[in-house]
Amino acid sequence: MTVFIWRLLSAISAALFLALSVLSLCLRLLKNVYYHDFQDDEFIKDVQTESSKNSIYFTSGETRKYIKKYVICKTLYDKFLVCNFNENFKSISYFVVQYSSRKSVIGVLRVNEQATGDSSKVIALNRRCARVNVIIGAVDDVVINNDVIRPLSVNKIRLHAFIKSALLFLGLFVIRHAVIELIAGKNYSVPYLKNLFNYIAVIASAAFAVFNYFITVKCFRRKNVKGLSGGALEYDFL
Repeated sequence: MTVFIWRLLSAISAALFLALSVLSLCLRLLKNVYYHDFQDDEFIKDVQTESSKNSIYFTSGETRKYIKKYVICKTLYDKFLVCNFNENFKSISYFVVQYSSRKSVIGVLRVNEQATGDSSKVIALNRRCARVNVIIGAVDDVVINNDVIRPLSVNKIRLHAFIKSALLFLGLFVIRHAVIELIAGKNYSVPYLKNLFNYIAVIASAAFAVFNYFITVKCFRRKNVKGLSGGALEYDFL
């Protein structure tokens, strides 16, 4: 190929890299989807102390059978949550979904406790957390909810892996050509572009991108399996 063709291919690759980057941001393929929508839990009262403001709420849905109330404690320096159990449990796990003031999720905590009393341990919250939903996970080895975050679909995983791998190849292609033209200079770049090693570098970049595709798919599918078997899933909180 002529030098002009390689330059044209590099320019097209750079344009495709930018287009795919924008598309990836717009699609938000890793954005979390939840099994439960936000519940506007019933507010009970605020209790003001010398060092904190404590807002008490009833829980909602299935959770109320096991955790009746919770309190969000706000101090000058931090914010934390304490739950009130309906009885003592040998073991209990639950999810704390944290919401901003605009009701968007900013984090999910999975809490596990053994040999409980009437109240839970103190659970630190994000400083931006304005509201929470407490969702029961398992009680005394009886599983009620495996998770609150839906696993990614296979199609989303594959599309994310394809875009990621395509960006990797395009980026390597552009960087390779830029290094040859800008650093090597005309005297060395022209012979190299016509050399077999140039084609080997392009093929190696493509092979690395294909390898990255399969590794990405495998990693995300493994994460989904872990979530379905009781592990915690976490992608992007957007």
